[in-house]
Amino acid sequence: MPNKRQKNWQFWLSVHRYLGLATLLFLSLASVTGVILSFDKPLDALLNPDLLRTEEPARIDAQAAVTAFQNKHPSIQILSFPLTVPSGRTLMTTVAARPGTPPLSYDELFIDRNDGHPAGTRQSGPGWDRRHLMLGIYRLHYTLLAGTAGRWLMGLAALGWLIGNLVGVYLTFPLQGAFWRLWKKAWLFRWRDPLPRLMHSLHRASGLWALIGVTAIAFTSVAMNFFDEVFTPAVQAISPPRSSLFDRPPPPSRAVPRLEPSGAVTAAEAEAHRLKLHWRAAKVGYDPEYGTYRVWFTDGGIENYRALGPQSLYVDGNNGRIVYFDDPYTDSAGRKLSRALYPVHTGQVAGPLGIAIDVLLGLVTTEMCVSGAYLWWKRRRVRVARDRTGKARASS
Repeated sequence: MPNKRQKNWQFWLSVHRYLGLATLLFLSLASVTGVILSFDKPLDALLNPDLLRTEEPARIDAQAAVTAFQNKHPSIQILSFPLTVPSGRTLMTTVAARPGTPPLSYDELFIDRNDGHPAGTRQSGPGWDRRHLMLGIYRLHYTLLAGTAGRWLMGLAALGWLIGNLVGVYLTFPLQGAFWRLWKKAWLFRWRDPLPRLMHSLHRASGLWALIGVTAIAFTSVAMNFFDEVFTPAVQAISPPRSSLFDRPPPPSRAVPRLEPSGAVTAAEAEAHRLKLHWRAAKVGYDPEYGTYRVWFTDGGIENYRALGPQSLYVDGNNGRIVYFDDPYTDSAGRKLSRALYPVHTGQVAGPLGIAIDVLLGLVTTEMCVSGAYLWWKRRRVRVARDRTGKARASS
């Protein structure tokens, strides 16, 4: 007769098995698309060299290129663009038609930095052609291309993944005997073992070795998929952030700003100098709803999400006054946790090394899906054969 501990082990084995089966397809899809998205910018450039690459040397900087373009196309308003662009790349901007002018058929404009002429345009949105493939993969990864319902479904799958992952660790604990001596074997596998044994030991060992990283990705997946519905209310109730510009409703008037983007960058850099920020301006964007420019500051002057990501200064689009400073590094613990979700989930929290680890974790997760499915299928065949034998004996 099995003892109580063995019964508990069998119960949690069933929980682990059925959570794994319920989330298998979603988790496989998320891990494969997540690995691809770790290289989204290089892949986008590879797919669309006519938009993102240029053979001409850059003769003017990003702000001069934007000014040159807008002088020739006053009906188009540039909403955001990076301030530092790698060599051989065009300047990618987001745009909209100025009030009172016909709407545009695109919202992304690529500017050549040789003389500021347009190199091409694109309407953003998910799709499966080369123009929209990377955003299509992102939406598939995040929402299954099914909007809010898909996001919730992926969030539930991530929750099942998180619980099943922790249960899996418990299942590696030996039921009896010297704990540490026996548990040490759970961390090992041998490539020369027969396939069933290899799959079992590989599934168990990879889950243990990747425990911390996979748990972090699973937790951040749950938090980001239920960010507005659950995570933010819970975090703000425990550790509310500082008051923000966006706590109040936007002003009723949304006129075209009198200040040019270059003026907003100049104002933000002056304020950054006053605040003794050692980071450089990396990107500027205009928010028509609030009538403000946002200037991102990062350690290298290129938009990235190391640590908690950029600091941002918000500039009034009419008078150049600084209206808000977003600094997650000095905000509440809840605000820090919220800002850490995306950097941790993508691996950018630790720069290129973190992204490499994130890719490795995605591959390990895919392997665990494959090995877990194989183990279920193999053991199911054994159970079915055993049940048939038992029925045959009972009927004879």
